[in-house]
Amino acid sequence: MAMTAEARVMVATDQRQWNDAVNAAPRADLLQSWEWGEFKRLGGWSPLRLIVADGDTPVAGAQLLSRRVMGAPSLYAPRGPWWHDDERGLVGLETLIAWLRRERPSGAPFLRADPLIVDQEPLAALGFRPAPRQIQPRATIVIDLTPDDEAILAAFNSRVRYNVRHAQKKGVEVSEGGVEDARPFWELLNATAARKGFVERDLNYFTQLMEIFAENARIFLARYEGKIVYGALIVVSGRNAYYLYGGSGGDRTVKPSELGQYRAMLWARRRGARRYDMWGIPFTPEPDNPLYTVYTFKSGFGGQEVRYAGALDLPLAPIIGAQAPALEALALKSLSFARGRGFRIEDHLA
Repeated sequence: MAMTAEARVMVATDQRQWNDAVNAAPRADLLQSWEWGEFKRLGGWSPLRLIVADGDTPVAGAQLLSRRVMGAPSLYAPRGPWWHDDERGLVGLETLIAWLRRERPSGAPFLRADPLIVDQEPLAALGFRPAPRQIQPRATIVIDLTPDDEAILAAFNSRVRYNVRHAQKKGVEVSEGGVEDARPFWELLNATAARKGFVERDLNYFTQLMEIFAENARIFLARYEGKIVYGALIVVSGRNAYYLYGGSGGDRTVKPSELGQYRAMLWARRRGARRYDMWGIPFTPEPDNPLYTVYTFKSGFGGQEVRYAGALDLPLAPIIGAQAPALEALALKSLSFARGRGFRIEDHLA
């Protein structure tokens, strides 16, 4: 069906209208939700939500986040744009891209996008090109939550099933909480970060995330002999649940992480989720990858590995729009060279 003469690009100003439109799309994602835009606003980003409607029916759209980076305007569509897989949706996508080129929101020279597509088409045909670095994980594992509780457990590999039952026998207790659990969860994450040699976000980040997503966000804390030994932060958005953050500490021989994940999946299923996104694995999970242990843990829960096309850039301004990503790539390679790691882009998500 072709687009009608009423097809138009609209700025969405209603939370329910926006979320309904996103969740009805084939590639709905948390990062395109209204709540995520509001959460990122607290970090200095300004969300702009665009819907292409055919009459009264949304057929395409994108949540765009803008701010200035090193003095230059930046425009990013996390896990967007989204569109329907029919003629109206594809025409709507073309209409959206034409609008972006014409209007250039925030004056940005290019748009960086992270669409949930496994192939660059049809975006490549509209002028998108591979970005010099990744922002979101290029691969993940998605677990089917439509079976019953026992069937979900049965889909785990034998090691994970054993560990779930082992934790239960050892008396590991898993609690489900809201913003009141942000501090103990953050403290656990900090301990995990110190152990692995990286810096975690501050407490305010997790408090605000829990407040904005409210009943759709839960922190699961596993305790053994009264001490917190594992924690996971889960968010449900539409039909999807996401394992965003996790950390462990103390006696891990009682296998609290496997039981904590299982309980989180059952909560997400009761909340209406049909898919549980483990939120990122290495694109090429080989033993020498620094994130390989992440892969071995997440892959134990079964599910389907999904690999995406990766971040793409759409030039919006003449000349500079095409040159800016190349200049970014040069800067990233120069930084790597200065750190003694060779003249290349280090990207474990790629």
